[in-house]
Amino acid sequence: MKFPNIRRTATAVTAAAAAVLLLAGCAGGSDAGTTDGAEPEGLKIALSNGFVNGWRLTLIDKFETEAEKLKDEGIVSEYSVVNAPGENSATEQASQIRSLMLQNPDVLMVIPASSSALKPVIEEACTAGINVIILDAEMETSCGTVVRNEYGQWGADSLEPALEAIGGAGNIVINRGVIGSQPEEAFHNRQLEILADYPDVNVVAEVNGFCDSATAQKELVGILGSLPEVAAVPGCIGGMGVVQAFESAGREAPVVVFDTDGKSLSFWKESGISNGSFAALTDPGQVVAALYVALAKERGEEVPADVVLPLVKISQDELDYWVAELNADEYASIAWDDASIEAALKAQADGEKVQAPAVS
Repeated sequence: MKFPNIRRTATAVTAAAAAVLLLAGCAGGSDAGTTDGAEPEGLKIALSNGFVNGWRLTLIDKFETEAEKLKDEGIVSEYSVVNAPGENSATEQASQIRSLMLQNPDVLMVIPASSSALKPVIEEACTAGINVIILDAEMETSCGTVVRNEYGQWGADSLEPALEAIGGAGNIVINRGVIGSQPEEAFHNRQLEILADYPDVNVVAEVNGFCDSATAQKELVGILGSLPEVAAVPGCIGGMGVVQAFESAGREAPVVVFDTDGKSLSFWKESGISNGSFAALTDPGQVVAALYVALAKERGEEVPADVVLPLVKISQDELDYWVAELNADEYASIAWDDASIEAALKAQADGEKVQAPAVS
């Protein structure tokens, strides 16, 4: 579908529609932008973030770095990041978004605390003529564009390399994420589908690791004494804690899935583990991808409502590069740019697999 630049055609808005915009808390974006096909200029971009953790801090840093680059090029005039207060509160984030709308941004990027609870305010922003990009979540809206990783694919990426490493046979423990959440459900269901094709793989236990290394370690310590030999512990990251749990029990480290932050990858390297372990996680660089998706919309290009991108995957061969590249608390990210996003959008439109740009 085509995304016309609503703010640039505001003279066609009726008085009744203008009243709706005022009730929504924003009468439209700034005069910055462009006509169809030309490069945007002077855009105001705002990022609303539902909560803060290490992964999100990397995402915010990537956003600010790329937005500053676009500002130097004249494409962006202003950019801002606002982190909603509280513990991932949709109510507080909705209030935050309405405040951002009063600043008349051209582009509003949202990492939602709740895809369902924030849908009304997203619709308000769209009605106000704002180019809305939703990140790291699934959300059906009448106008916003979703840029995300696919959780079912994450489930596959966190399991298949482990199955390959153990030769498709042996005992494994599944490390679950936040059980009950929609992402974890998609993640785990995809793992179950894959395991159905591996009759020689025996799931001897599941642990609720909550995608957290310390929690995974604690959960495993409590059950390792009752388990037979374990070849792999695939699932929602936490590899450092898994290895530490096995070491404390005097057992050899299994194939694990490490987090993609510098600390975890350095631990992997320093421990000398070379049994086929790997790292796989969603990509904080998707925020840069989202910036270029937003620019494509500003140019009036064809953009799908749901842009699905690959995750970060790190093998043993790439470990040295990432250890040298990352600070301890920084997460690995894909280096998206305008050209790679153009290629990704074309691939998705053609029904082909989207490829991440190569690691430099």
